[in-house]
Amino acid sequence: QEVWDKGSSGINAEYGGKNFLSSLDFVEPCAAAITVLDSSDNKISTLPEAITSMSRLKRLDVSNNDLNNLPPQLAIMDNLASLSVEGNPLRTIRREIIAKGTNAIKDYLRLKLAPASIEESGPTIPDIKPDEIMMQTKTLELDRKQNVPGEVWDQALVCAIVRLSMQHCGLTVIPESVFNLRATLQELELGANNLHQLPPEIGKLVKLRKLNLLNNNLKELPAECSQLVGLEDVNLGHNKFDAIPECLYSIPAICNLIISNNQIRAVEPAKLITMTSLVCLDLENNNIGRLPPELSLIPNLRTLLVMGNTFKIPRADVLAKGSAEVITWLKNKVPQP
Repeated sequence: QEVWDKGSSGINAEYGGKNFLSSLDFVEPCAAAITVLDSSDNKISTLPEAITSMSRLKRLDVSNNDLNNLPPQLAIMDNLASLSVEGNPLRTIRREIIAKGTNAIKDYLRLKLAPASIEESGPTIPDIKPDEIMMQTKTLELDRKQNVPGEVWDQALVCAIVRLSMQHCGLTVIPESVFNLRATLQELELGANNLHQLPPEIGKLVKLRKLNLLNNNLKELPAECSQLVGLEDVNLGHNKFDAIPECLYSIPAICNLIISNNQIRAVEPAKLITMTSLVCLDLENNNIGRLPPELSLIPNLRTLLVMGNTFKIPRADVLAKGSAEVITWLKNKVPQP
């Protein structure tokens, strides 16, 4: 039996369960309008390409069919909140992942997609049982670990981790396995290592929102860092920078920038003003000889930390009153046209 529900904008639901259907090609003419598609308990062996273009689809039930695989593009269907695929002879997704439900399935499928800015294919996803704790926390803590077994990196891939911490590991280079996590990794903690430079591959981590490079030996960042357009929090404290890295000015999302305890001699307010999301700027304990009043014109700046530099004005008593007072003091010093 086939039942079509019609809404104000036309057909928006299709219930075709238990109909001995062998394909879903018949949905293509109205694919854009469908929000619910139930084709469970049929003989469907493949999902048509039209499925992944159904931008309004909220629920898809293809359980108990003959599907061998699922299109990875299901992972980026933002409105798809319910995906039922149990009872199929799927070869590429373990039962443990299916049992965890829609989010786990979409996370797994997302790993099959290479980020849009990366031309090469993504890493092969190991066919192993996911670690339950890592799957739940989406975090891999490797602090103070010198040698990481390949099995651990495999688990990180399968579990689609979003946070990786490798602090106090004595790293002189970033392990290649880190870049294999690019499809999901959002937070990367690499503090307290011995990194002297970052490889161009850092630009592949396009999902990053937080990057902690505190207490290394960095003097510059590669230009590829400008590809990290979603980066919000950057910690470059206790390194050897003599200027704010040029690539950071072109990252629109940065709201917290810590670059204290370096060797910065001067700041360029004209470039900093373009960082419209910047809320906190920590420049403490550098070699800044002059504090430009124009820093107060950074649109959303609320916290400005500048103690421990070589400039004499504003005086220490002004700095001691906190960021709001310093920003106000600087604003009053901006030359009037």
